Amino acid sequence: MNGSEKIIPLVIGKFLKPRCMKNCKYLPLFYDANSKAWMTADIWEKTLRRWDLNFSKQKRKVALIADNCTTHCTVDDLKSIELVLLPSSSTFVLQPLDQGIIQNFKATYRKLLLQDMISATDRKERLQVPVLNVVFYIDQSWNMVSQKTIANCFRHAGFHSSPEYEELLEDADENLPLAELAEKLQNRRYAIPVENLYAKIDEDLATNSEALIQVIVSNVLNLNAGGSDDEDDSINIRCA
Repeated sequence: MNGSEKIIPLVIGKFLKPRCMKNCKYLPLFYDANSKAWMTADIWEKTLRRWDLNFSKQKRKVALIADNCTTHCTVDDLKSIELVLLPSSSTFVLQPLDQGIIQNFKATYRKLLLQDMISATDRKERLQVPVLNVVFYIDQSWNMVSQKTIANCFRHAGFHSSPEYEELLEDADENLPLAELAEKLQNRRYAIPVENLYAKIDEDLATNSEALIQVIVSNVLNLNAGGSDDEDDSINIRCA
């Protein structure tokens, strides 16, 4: 919570083996998939057990604070992790990620995307963003979230670190030039929402579902379906 350590991110896509990753020998983060690109109870358990094994090797004890959503189920026999699920309807107050960490991460991600859009526009090309590019955008964006930002967000959520870190806990508002980049695209006749709307464009995007039988069956059938991983996974952005 003092921002000195970051867990390697997990990316969830729609296809387990995207075509763009066929010859990729290394990913800077973890990757999993299902038909909806949602967090599921199975992926959640797999992730917790991976973290638990790593912390056990380091002989550490960790309290993991998580949202109380359907897919964030309890996991038995964890050796190093104590899972703390937040009360319902309290995430916006008590979850440090919601105090500015996610917003900072997304703003940086969109800055990287806009920079590539501007370059593609100047070359009179259509920008293609395969999942592999997204993975590296995410890795770079997460690395750019500062220790100071993380420490401040934990403090705003009510978590206080030891006194030696208090000097880090100043205003963490890091102005990223999204507005300037958006204006450059607009000058190139590319329609884009104003900065504050663009930064929050996916705020209401569903990231998990209720644990319905139909959803579970659909996910299983999708994983067993042959050839579905070979679909085109690129996002095409046409620059006018």
